[in-house]
Amino acid sequence: MYESVCCASHAADDKYGELYQTRPHDIVGRHVRLEPLQADRHARELFHLTSGEPRNDHKSYDPQEVWSFQEAGPFESELEMRSSFVFMRKLDEAAFGIVHSVTDRLIGALYLTHDDPTNLAIQLEPPIVPPEGEGKQEQLEACFLLMDRLFAYGYRRIQISIDSQDAVKRKLAARLGFTLEGVLYRHMVVKDSSRDSNVYGMLNSDWKAGARAALFQKLYGAAAQRFDSSNEKKEEEYDEQQRVLAQQKQAEAKKVA
Repeated sequence: MYESVCCASHAADDKYGELYQTRPHDIVGRHVRLEPLQADRHARELFHLTSGEPRNDHKSYDPQEVWSFQEAGPFESELEMRSSFVFMRKLDEAAFGIVHSVTDRLIGALYLTHDDPTNLAIQLEPPIVPPEGEGKQEQLEACFLLMDRLFAYGYRRIQISIDSQDAVKRKLAARLGFTLEGVLYRHMVVKDSSRDSNVYGMLNSDWKAGARAALFQKLYGAAAQRFDSSNEKKEEEYDEQQRVLAQQKQAEAKKVA
């Protein structure tokens, strides 16, 4: 995926070469890249993106479409947003700005919460995007990039908790391949209203057994998925070869000793 973007042309090679030098921790996909969310870098753009104001070729909309199921918002000002959960992160949370690969514009934000490294579990929050971004490839890829990275790091479980009345985000969980595990009744109080939460889960075994391949194909096509599967198999074979060689070296070292 990275090569398909950064090697598309000389200009793209220069752009992503510089990004790699200056922002090595960004997670790069074909449609979007994920940057650590920072108030000084992203607050102004995220505020205008989710305020309902008309911008570029997009019409105005009711900001409640973005914020009605969130713990705060809509916001009256950029300063108010900076002081909210959007940018005030807890120790067990992380936040990312979703940046469009072609335009380099911020198109949303994505959060990880309830990180539990002891049990290798974490919660993925549905992305905050304007209405025209709901269900688009960019939104799906942003989630895919984080999920793929988390499972590669060794996480066993990723959870999504969604307000039972939020039909849009419920569809997103299904499109990502999550399984509905149950409903927590009167789970939270959000904006003085009682919230029931639909809890969805994805296990590392599900991801490896086919959920990753299905989402990869949905995002990039069948040909890219076949190539990716072939590449994964080669990497597994290489890892196994390295493991066997390491064992042989250890055995030889013991004989010499």
